[in-house]
Amino acid sequence: MQILEDFYVGEIRPSERSFKKNSQYARALNEVVRAGDALTDTLSEGQKAQFEEYMSAQREVTVLTDCETFCYAFKLGARIMMDVLTDGEMKEI
Repeated sequence: MQILEDFYVGEIRPSERSFKKNSQYARALNEVVRAGDALTDTLSEGQKAQFEEYMSAQREVTVLTDCETFCYAFKLGARIMMDVLTDGEMKEI
């Protein structure tokens, strides 16, 4: 059960993912950063503080959403495997 051991000791970190430099995700992320920088350049110090508060709250929502999505997908994958391993005879959990 090497994968469980790796998960337990922190070798597998679902919340830390890498991406390729020229991927669609990287391009979208670069656009978000560029637009954010352009926006904050136009804000007063008070508005920048408000915007940072908003971004902090948004990051928290994103983390919670990502965690919820991960848990749902993991459970769905487990249910699929149980169904495959029981030839469709799996009872509802």
